[in-house]
This record gives sequence, structure tokens and C-alpha cells, in this order.
Amino acid sequence: MHMSKGARKLEPQRAIAQVRGEPSAVGRAQIVEDPITIGPNRTINIDLGKLTAPTNVYDADFAWLVHRPGVVSLFFAKQTLSKGTDFRTRLELRYPPEGLVNHLWRNSRDFHARLREFVEKWPKDEARDGFDPTKWTAQRDHSEWVNFEVLAHAGTEATLDFYSLPPVGVARFTKGAGSAGLQVSPVVRVQTTVFELLRLLDSAADVVAAIETYLPKPPAQPSE
Repeated sequence: MHMSKGARKLEPQRAIAQVRGEPSAVGRAQIVEDPITIGPNRTINIDLGKLTAPTNVYDADFAWLVHRPGVVSLFFAKQTLSKGTDFRTRLELRYPPEGLVNHLWRNSRDFHARLREFVEKWPKDEARDGFDPTKWTAQRDHSEWVNFEVLAHAGTEATLDFYSLPPVGVARFTKGAGSAGLQVSPVVRVQTTVFELLRLLDSAADVVAAIETYLPKPPAQPSE
């Protein structure tokens, strides 16, 4: 099994969220602690090994990205049983552009490379190249906001677990109102194939490049 891991920086004032991939200790009984701890310089540390897995599960046949300046949506969709050019359901996960660059993209570089190496050992699905799911209609749509994720695959089965750290909690923390609002909410687990996940990550490269042209630079840290 392979997982992405790394750190994400939140820029409001001095708040920095570091999402760590260290697994919790195994092989002995233990109490699962809060996944969020506050580190030096008011860093917000999130231990992925202590996160609760999302209970909402979505089975996706297709995955793609849509981007406009300042707006990013990850779409996942389930094809109709008739295999026509429409979807039974379509899930939109709205993702902050800065999060897409600083977390999903930057922390998945090793995972992305290993995933491509694995997929290249399998036959290519030529029919998939002819589909353009962005132009299909859906019988039902649903939308959620997320701002960080955990990617994993075991064989050809892939999962994307999406979470939300509420902006209001981060804002209150940076203003000195305490850490009570820093509660991670599991949003949804998307299950798909490694082939579709690779397509999604490959397509993200151009989106990330476009975002980086306008993403504001973080303020310089004062020297000590």
C-alpha cells in the first residue's frame, strides 16, 4: 500500500498547518489521541495516523479537475449502468487553489511517480482516451468544500480521503482565541482505480502551473 504524505502551510497571519504522515504506533493497545497538536511558532500539526476515516464513500468511474482563477473543483462521477454519455451522480469537491498547490500537489510528488511506474505495467485503456466526462450531464449533483486529503492505493484500487479544517477555527486560533475550533472533519472517501487517479494527478500539472502564476507570495518572516 502506498500513501501520500507531507506538510501544508496555511498563510493567514502566523498559522502553519503541518500534515504529517507518521503512522501511529501499532502492536500494542493505545488511546487514540487528538490528531491536532500545537507546535513551536504556533504550528498546527495534523497526524494522519490519528485521523478518523470518512464514513461517506463515493465510487467514481471518472475523475477530473476544473480551474478558473481563484477557483478549483475536483469532480468525481459514476457512469449510468447503460454506459451512455451521462452520469447517475456527480460529486464536486471545491478545493482552495493554494491548498491544491501547497498540499495536494507538492506532497504527492513521490506518490505520483510511484503510481505512474505501477500503472505503466498494465495495459492502456484506449477507450478511456476518447471520453470527455466534462461534457456529460448528471442525474444528481452534490458539492462539498475540502482543504486536505490522504491518497493511497493497494494494487489497482485507489482511495482519496478528503477532510476539512474549518477556516473559522484557523482564523480564531491565529487571533489568539484558542485552539478549540481546530477540529478536523472527515468529508468523503472516494474510491476509484489507480488508472483514473493517475489521470487526475497528471491533469493537475497544468492547473498547478496556472495557479502558481497568480498565487500571492507569503509575507516574509521577520529575522530574529
